[in-house]
Amino acid sequence: MRKTQQGAFSLRILAISGSLRQDSFNTRLLRALPPLAPEGMEIELFDGLGEVPLYDQDLDVADPPKPVHRLRTAIAEADGLIIASPEYNGSIPGVLKNAIDWASRPMVRSALLAKCVVTMVATPGVGLGRNALSDLGRVLHDCHAFVVSGPWVHLSEAPAKMEDVQDEDGEVTTVLTDPRTRRLVDIQLTSLQQAIKEEAGRHAVTPLMSFIQPRQ
Repeated sequence: MRKTQQGAFSLRILAISGSLRQDSFNTRLLRALPPLAPEGMEIELFDGLGEVPLYDQDLDVADPPKPVHRLRTAIAEADGLIIASPEYNGSIPGVLKNAIDWASRPMVRSALLAKCVVTMVATPGVGLGRNALSDLGRVLHDCHAFVVSGPWVHLSEAPAKMEDVQDEDGEVTTVLTDPRTRRLVDIQLTSLQQAIKEEAGRHAVTPLMSFIQPRQ
């Protein structure tokens, strides 16, 4: 959290998509968020999940692989996280679980420890997504992150509720066209902002920190 020249606080939020597909609905959902963010919140999309190797404790040393270091640093330096995930076979994709495994270790220095997180899901179907949201929230909770509660952004029938447009610079961006989804995004991002400012993540892990930190 940084203080601007005007005295207001600016929050840096890292957005992570659990899909590697170029035209992923979840990646497009994350790209649609910055214009909907509350004042003082900056959202940056993480690019590089596919470069993170499979978790191997033999590689988890003082100098881990560069993609792992980049992931951990990006999460640690962010004030909060937004994770959007598809649902594969009733749960979250392996690539996302793998990234969380890397980010959560070692526990005493975990980049996810006390981090405030909002979870979302976008799916082309109607009945998918709930299991992914549930599993993602449970995994993050077990990593001692603070997951903002619902109402969650569950974008079903995604192709009909978003569209790609060109901005003034010719760059392609995504716009959410569904009013209900835009309302849910507003609720979740505002709740994330409030959770960070009130240090909800830190308060949630106070009992844990008293246990894992060495006594003076």
